[in-house]
Amino acid sequence: MYNVFNGNSLNTQTLPYKSNLINYSAFNELLSPIHFRSFSIKYVIEGCEKYTVNGNPYFVNQGEYLLANHFSEGFVEIDSHHLVKGICIDVSPRLISEVISSYISPEIPSEDIPEDDFFNSPHFLENQYSSTFTKTGKLLRSLDQVLSKNPYGQHEFSSEFYLKLAENIVQDHIPIYKQLQQIPAIKSETKKVLLRKLNQALDYINHHFTHPLVISTVASECCLSEFHFYRMFRLVFDMSPQQYIISKKLNYALELIKQQGADISEAALLSGFSDISAFSKTFKKHFGCSPSKFQK
Repeated sequence: MYNVFNGNSLNTQTLPYKSNLINYSAFNELLSPIHFRSFSIKYVIEGCEKYTVNGNPYFVNQGEYLLANHFSEGFVEIDSHHLVKGICIDVSPRLISEVISSYISPEIPSEDIPEDDFFNSPHFLENQYSSTFTKTGKLLRSLDQVLSKNPYGQHEFSSEFYLKLAENIVQDHIPIYKQLQQIPAIKSETKKVLLRKLNQALDYINHHFTHPLVISTVASECCLSEFHFYRMFRLVFDMSPQQYIISKKLNYALELIKQQGADISEAALLSGFSDISAFSKTFKKHFGCSPSKFQK
């Protein structure tokens, strides 16, 4: 099923629950409850959509998406001089369960699959993501290109498309599930809050790693004490914040040398190293060879 919504058309049609469908939307103004009928993806093509889901605010900007399951509730608000365009996708919870079962025991027929206790439960982490860093996001960007060219066309989407989307959602969330298990909290909501804070810190690092970063500053960005942030980061991501920052710098330097043909001093400087000697030593320790040898 494919629909286009604009103006006052949002409430003119009752959509099915726990099914597969895609909606394209274009609004300047909107204030409406959100019915999370299935696994729901709210992807923004242009502008910003403000969501409140389970009491948590999300400002979803261009190229970002919100993902929540059918245990969530909330509302959406749009107020813009320019048209805000987005794609809303529902993926059947049953399809998600079928994908999960294929990872656990491929020989079990789909009708014998039990309901899982993370994806299809209140324990699932509803959250906002950049489409740049996830498998789901990559598929959303491809869909964006198709629908943006002709949003009012008679688009049809095969079962294979939804199956691939469900598979991407599961693959993206298997590490998230494991990360939640590493957080030493009893309540599921407490685990979610802490993981969201750590993801805020990751986003901050990902946008600022080429500049000098102080761990206390990163911790304050996600409203955690430095000690608590350091401890939780190590537990969840199996490395210290400083190790993650160094890894980001080195991988960026590697990309500059490999893809853009930068020389070693330029790659070191652009990736945030002020000392060429320290960069070469760290590069060799991380990748097993010196930058000059890699370049050759």
